[in-house]
Amino acid sequence: MEERPQQTPFGDMEAFHGAFAELYPRLVSYARRYGASFAEDIAQEAFVILMQREEPVEHPTAFLYGTVRTLALTERRPMKNQNLSLESVSEPGLGGGADDEVLSQEVRERMRLLAPTFREALWLFVVEGLSIREIADILGIPEATVKTRIHRAKAQLRDQLNPNGGVHVLA
Repeated sequence: MEERPQQTPFGDMEAFHGAFAELYPRLVSYARRYGASFAEDIAQEAFVILMQREEPVEHPTAFLYGTVRTLALTERRPMKNQNLSLESVSEPGLGGGADDEVLSQEVRERMRLLAPTFREALWLFVVEGLSIREIADILGIPEATVKTRIHRAKAQLRDQLNPNGGVHVLA
């Protein structure tokens, strides 16, 4: 009898390993943005939780981001009165991350001024490259709300970068 390849939420094991290699560093970075002390452990645990689910997941990438978000926030719960920042400064000794490659310093500075709900939706969309549907799954909100948040975040950034209505090179 022929042995069937083990199926994962991403397809066969080869597809899973490819997805893990691509997503793991991004999930670690995402956990760090929430101030997680054990970002690597949280990213690994998210994969374990995904693989142990009995019910299939329609959007495994969105599920992973949502799980990392929940685990990171749960880890920080004792410090809930401290200010959480999606744009936390990277740890000393770490090389530039995706944010250095994707966003200019000026835009990142301006993103810090956005409301956390707008900043998070915009970050997931622009930097992480997730779809509207995936972001809606991660945040547990309707897709229309995600679109609105992204639109408003972009409008606020545009206004900040172009206070006199002129065209800014980064806009």
